[in-house]
Amino acid sequence: MAGNTINVQGNYIDVHDNEVVNLNIDKASVQVQDNEKAGNQDDELKERALVLTENEDFMRILQKAVEAGFCTRDGWQYKWGVKVEAAYFASLANERFNLSKRKINGKKPAVTWIPFEALFGLKDLRTAFNDYKQCKTTLVREEEIDKLFG
Repeated sequence: MAGNTINVQGNYIDVHDNEVVNLNIDKASVQVQDNEKAGNQDDELKERALVLTENEDFMRILQKAVEAGFCTRDGWQYKWGVKVEAAYFASLANERFNLSKRKINGKKPAVTWIPFEALFGLKDLRTAFNDYKQCKTTLVREEEIDKLFG
């Protein structure tokens, strides 16, 4: 990014560059990265999601979720309208397709969140799921999500 000039004044950002500059602004923080680096991150996410995207049965269920309005396809990713619904869906899919070898208390399989976070473009799905389990967050369409796996 040598030779770039970035001027910040209040909430105004002015970037002078002859190349494409990707800016991600979240709660007053700014990240500047080269296109090449952004492309590498996308490749890493795709690789993490392969265990899901290469599973035809999982992708059929995910397509049902799209048709039911839970999420929409955005390139190779699927964007969910409600994070707790994405977390619940991930927990059911994880159990259905035996994605984790780890067990909780030697019984129920632990959820492997990384592929779902990559595919859904979300972070902290585990936290959203834990909030649901502890009744801190309500899951309005739980039965509808259950039916996708029926």
